[in-house]
Amino acid sequence: MRKQIRCIAMCMAGIFSPAGCGSNTTGGSDMSDSHYSVSNEDNKTELETASTEQTTSNEQTNPTMQTDTALKTTIYTIKGIDFKMILVEAGTFTMGSDNTNVAFSESPAHKVTLTQDYLMGETEVTEALWNAVMGNGGGSNTNPKTSVTWNEAHTFVDRLTEIACEQGLISDDMRFRLPTEAQWEFAAKGGNLSKGYLYSGSNDINEVAVTYENSGSNAPIDVKTKAPNELGLYDMSGNAYEWVDDYGGDYSAEEQTNPQNTSGRNYVKRGGSNYHSFDSESYLFTTTGRYFYSSTDWTIGLRICLISD
Repeated sequence: MRKQIRCIAMCMAGIFSPAGCGSNTTGGSDMSDSHYSVSNEDNKTELETASTEQTTSNEQTNPTMQTDTALKTTIYTIKGIDFKMILVEAGTFTMGSDNTNVAFSESPAHKVTLTQDYLMGETEVTEALWNAVMGNGGGSNTNPKTSVTWNEAHTFVDRLTEIACEQGLISDDMRFRLPTEAQWEFAAKGGNLSKGYLYSGSNDINEVAVTYENSGSNAPIDVKTKAPNELGLYDMSGNAYEWVDDYGGDYSAEEQTNPQNTSGRNYVKRGGSNYHSFDSESYLFTTTGRYFYSSTDWTIGLRICLISD
């Protein structure tokens, strides 16, 4: 079994010591009155009960850890806010397309191999999760957190890693981060379960993507209002753009392994948003659509992944 899966299994079983994580943290707000836990989906009822009990007490509660040997889905809870991470197993796929009717180059299509499993956020980071991690309380807002700069997105994943390490939810060789552009596209296409859809989960954009035409809004709305893709990931087409951990740049025709563009002037956002009209800019919603950007606006959010270094 791959290192990523072994690492998460040890974490959930409570085998490792979280001391290594503590040595990598930079401090932060006092979390003694917060509840942090991890569970698999089958144990959601027990998880919710633990969270409810904690909200009525000011005492420290130890993290709840439960082992899921399949490790297809892992649920973490921070300050009463659940977020689900879904396993994406390593694989090889065709990245990009040779479509020339696009604003930013998707060509040439080329073979990419990802050698490491990773966990991908089931949804875009919500307002509630952002607030819980960044110290503004949790709340119940399930809209994607938007108006996030690329640098602010990195601050968020670093803080989330710090919290998870301090509370013993992940081992010291694991971290939350933005997905690379290749990790994002592979997951959007359904990973090794891909059926080759144009959009993330369907060839019919209205089944899987929040657009201006089908939402009546040019700002993101609640996550999970459309169908998921083959892996169970929602809104990878439409709703809010998502930052990835790459700078914008041209593709190479050569086969690549674990690619990442680490220099440039602009950053890459993926997935499209309901600010755009599907009628005139449908390519932005596809699994291969790219957009380079340097600042932020109300349409840009983020999705997290969890990896083992």
